[in-house]
Amino acid sequence: MSGWLGGRRVRVEGDSPAVSAALTAHGAMLVDTDDHDIWVHIAPASVIRPAHEMTHAEWRASLDAGLDRRFLGAKDFAERCRARGAGGAILFVGAPEQALGADQAAAAGALGNLTKTLGVEWARDGIRVNSILTHDTGDTLGKLAAYLVSDYAAYVTGAVMGIGLDD
Repeated sequence: MSGWLGGRRVRVEGDSPAVSAALTAHGAMLVDTDDHDIWVHIAPASVIRPAHEMTHAEWRASLDAGLDRRFLGAKDFAERCRARGAGGAILFVGAPEQALGADQAAAAGALGNLTKTLGVEWARDGIRVNSILTHDTGDTLGKLAAYLVSDYAAYVTGAVMGIGLDD
């Protein structure tokens, strides 16, 4: 199979037609199993609530979805990469920290720091970790995602990137 991602197995958790289309257009095979080279996590849309109206349970649920699940999923993926003696790529996709409520801002800010830390820590194992924080859901997002998980970005890790919206 030809393309940037020819022969790569990608698990996409979450929903982004643009990301999935770009990955397959560049030769990746999308899988639902734990046997994959690349893990892409796309944050679900969340309810926007002012901080003063938010309950503790809502705060925790938002941080769980925006940060905890991502860390635990990345940790599991990295353990499988190490067990098979191969590197891999992790990509987190979500909204920028200033975009939504206080809960999403906290999760996105922490995700940026987590991305940088894991990117450095796991580089020695050949595991790259990057993030795209944007509201963009179109072609530009898909192309950037495909690039970041491809071998063309083999030396890009710990990067937190954004995409501006076209008016």
